[in-house]
Amino acid sequence: MTAQELRLHTLRRLHELAEANGYHYLFSLDEIAAEVKVDDRLKVQSLGQDLEADGLVTLSATQGGTKAAIKMRGVQALEEALSNPRSKTVSTKAAQDVNGSLDSLLHPIIREHAYPQYLDGHWRDAVLNAFIAVFDLIRNRTGLDLDGDALVTRAFSLQRPMLMLSDLRTESGRNDQAGFLQIYQGVYKGIRNPKVHGLQHDLTDTKAAQYLVFASLLARRVEEATLAEPEPGV
Repeated sequence: MTAQELRLHTLRRLHELAEANGYHYLFSLDEIAAEVKVDDRLKVQSLGQDLEADGLVTLSATQGGTKAAIKMRGVQALEEALSNPRSKTVSTKAAQDVNGSLDSLLHPIIREHAYPQYLDGHWRDAVLNAFIAVFDLIRNRTGLDLDGDALVTRAFSLQRPMLMLSDLRTESGRNDQAGFLQIYQGVYKGIRNPKVHGLQHDLTDTKAAQYLVFASLLARRVEEATLAEPEPGV
């Protein structure tokens, strides 16, 4: 791993840890570096000093090693690096490596309709487009001219399903169908609708990426679902 790639990895992990534990907590740079098999303490100390000199982290030397907390300037630098391949914060290769890993996890419709917005740093638009694409896929597969709860309730109904996610003759299959019906309903109410009706959001690059991967799972389940035979007379 190059110094620039380690720099990107460190900022990403500090950001993730800060989101989970609070931005005032200090985290071990040695442990973060060890995650990618970098055990050279001098290299880690040099990395911490460079990040502190750039105003990206707060640094503290302890008996257990160097600890750091990411600053808001560090968060902004990380977001710039991931959305702008020409950013000088980290190497172009490192940013491409991270985005390339995400790209491999995305369903084709998410990659087409949401990933470009994600790469441009438009996270709200990326997440909104991802879930709109999922509901469009449900409509395309079923031919239904419905939306939201009405759409998914009809498409994944246990009594008269149009899309079958599992073998509904078994209890586990019915549980799978019922569980994902509730997930699609929750996505519409808890993710898709709020993103449509409000410009304010708390998205970061990490959160947006996680939403895109989640949307990809939902799209795959729709794509792989069995289309039920039309009812007689329909």
